[in-house]
Amino acid sequence: MKGLKINKIYLVVALGVFLLTGCSKNEPRDFPPLPGLLGNGFFVLNQGNFTSGNSSLSFFSEDSVKMTNNLFYKLNAAPLGDVAQSMCFYGDLAFIVVNNSGHIYAIDAKTGLFKRKIAQLQSPRNMLVVDANKAYVSDFQEKGVFVFNPQTMQHLGLIETGKTTESMILSGVEVFVANWSNYNQTTKNNTIQIIDASIDQVVDSIVVTKEPNSMVLDKNGKLWVLCSGGYLNEETPALYQINPTNRQILQKFDFPSLEMSPEQLTINGKADTLYFLNKDVYQMPIDAQSLTEIPFIEAGNRNFFTIAIHPHQSTVMVTDAINYVQNGYVFRYRPNGILIDSLKAGIIPGFIGFNY
Repeated sequence: MKGLKINKIYLVVALGVFLLTGCSKNEPRDFPPLPGLLGNGFFVLNQGNFTSGNSSLSFFSEDSVKMTNNLFYKLNAAPLGDVAQSMCFYGDLAFIVVNNSGHIYAIDAKTGLFKRKIAQLQSPRNMLVVDANKAYVSDFQEKGVFVFNPQTMQHLGLIETGKTTESMILSGVEVFVANWSNYNQTTKNNTIQIIDASIDQVVDSIVVTKEPNSMVLDKNGKLWVLCSGGYLNEETPALYQINPTNRQILQKFDFPSLEMSPEQLTINGKADTLYFLNKDVYQMPIDAQSLTEIPFIEAGNRNFFTIAIHPHQSTVMVTDAINYVQNGYVFRYRPNGILIDSLKAGIIPGFIGFNY
């Protein structure tokens, strides 16, 4: 595969990372009892505490209006692993990226049953399916993007980027990759690198503010990038609108305070309204000429951690990590910001993925 550095055999980097052929009692069983279909709803990936191996998967059924916690363990008789970071959906499969355990589980999105696993990864963060035979995985430690086959879970190689990687988004045949963390690198973490997915090579980059943490595409095909400004508040946080075709920065919105740390940029199903967290929840139309100053939903005494927008109902879902030790909550709000209910989840409820 052109442009790929073929991977050497990795060392196992964390307890609980095993090969599929292993016989550990912690491996998902091959033939669990047949469950019913999960139906429409959303998954909540609970990160758990670093090195504790207590991450978990929850599912909210819109049919029963009920949250089921510890779903992966209940169905597959195995723990999820250490720090469940993100999910990716493709066809009938849902992929669960487990950061500190260095593996990715593929489950049946309709039933929650274990299907396949790829292990021996370094520090995976996010996954993006490019096509039926190729997927990319960003990494917190590796200076590149890992490539594998999502159907067979076969290692295909590594695209060298020279920087660690985080959020990814596909526009045409190009993948835009955020260089969010400066961990394990000397180069500045202030770029969006562009990978040509047809040749698996970095072909360009765009300089933005430090720590670009999240990206979305709007209905007009424009790329939006949210930057926190750095862990130590080195630069003023900013929101960018970029033309992905010619790489030109169309607009830059600077936040009013250096101490702010905006994150979790997302977009509604119509792709015409942005949402992000800056302690509170903020809402912003894509044609706005300035940053909104008034919170859409105030956090109050809650510790808002992640946000997601229902693709069909425009319901706003916000997780509350509380104190990062006890089980957290998911708060559901109507499109007008009125609270619907709160749902108890696991420890540090993070990524929310919709099952449609």
